[in-house]
Amino acid sequence: KTSTKIISMSYNLLKGKKGIIFGALDENSIAWKTAVRAHEEGAEFVLTNAPIAMRMGGIKDLAEQTGSQIIPADATSMEDLENLVEKSMEILGGKIDFVLHSIGMSVNVR
Repeated sequence: KTSTKIISMSYNLLKGKKGIIFGALDENSIAWKTAVRAHEEGAEFVLTNAPIAMRMGGIKDLAEQTGSQIIPADATSMEDLENLVEKSMEILGGKIDFVLHSIGMSVNVR
């Protein structure tokens, strides 16, 4: 039996970059894996998902792992999105450098 080991190296490619990551539901989601890797590369970010989706996944574990805060937001609500950006800028201390929109493959729970 052969085993392949992937070594992840950090180059601080995202050091000083700040962002918002939408859609990290569990460790199988693209947003989750991207958040882990962005954190390894020095990025700071806020995690967000729809409130109901947050109850279904493990986003709190990801926030703890990456030192991130969570702001619930429904991507179909302008009010939620405006609040998300405003609070993210407060938490991160300024402008937003990146946004990862990785939602859309979950059960419609609205």
